[in-house]
Amino acid sequence: MAGTLKSNSYGKHQVRVSKVSRPRKAASHTERHNFAEATVDIKLEGAFDAAFTDGDNRAVIATDTCKNTVYALAKDHSLDTIESFGTAIAQYFVDQFSQVDCCHVSLSERVWTRLLDSPHAFVANERSTPTAKVSLARGNSPAVCAGISQLLIAKTTESGFEDFHQSEFRTLADTDDRIFATELSATWSYAPDTDNFAACRQSIMDALLERFIDHYSRSVQETLHLMGQGALGACPAATEITLIMPNKHHILADLSPFGRENENEVFVVTDEPYGYITATLSR
Repeated sequence: MAGTLKSNSYGKHQVRVSKVSRPRKAASHTERHNFAEATVDIKLEGAFDAAFTDGDNRAVIATDTCKNTVYALAKDHSLDTIESFGTAIAQYFVDQFSQVDCCHVSLSERVWTRLLDSPHAFVANERSTPTAKVSLARGNSPAVCAGISQLLIAKTTESGFEDFHQSEFRTLADTDDRIFATELSATWSYAPDTDNFAACRQSIMDALLERFIDHYSRSVQETLHLMGQGALGACPAATEITLIMPNKHHILADLSPFGRENENEVFVVTDEPYGYITATLSR
């Protein structure tokens, strides 16, 4: 035998679902609706070896069934938070199918905000993407993580980078006044039995942004650390947080060939290469 099956999993990815919450107490065009949209990935682990080794599909829950489950549970669930929706999906698979040992559900949310206070018109908020991941192993409590990805933030002063290591290939000069721009991604883990996900997310996001602007930054590293501390301080239910803060460089443009001075005003914006800074803080 050339190889032995060591592990396996399968599921359905990129299941996109939206839901309109309707009071249904008056005509639809006069009521105030809520609108939610999520993309769901499901991964199942369990007694599925025979499908791989023997072509025996009797234990296999079709990936199409996984897709249908998302839509059916969206009907039953308020979709108030992606964390709670992911927990409901994971709980369903573990409760309904004895062959499932563990269900992992990853979610991302497209945030729709109300358009001009209309009761039923919305604009997609592309500023950032809320994320969540729920893992439920049989006999255990759900492990819930949440996060945010691709939140582009910047400040145009109160940032510098000085006195860093000297070496033969260093060309970057010290500066005490620079643009600090980053595309923040963060993930945090919740303590067991946490259920106030919306309030936790709001307090963490508020703390991250407040700490980004409340000090002179001597480096991305220092600010990342302060932001992580602020997030854990703001949400007692969060046990650990990982932040990724790539440096979105704005490089001072050389205007001297055009007979102009550049007093920290005009910059060349670059996407690549970029500095990559990350750290994890825990209690």
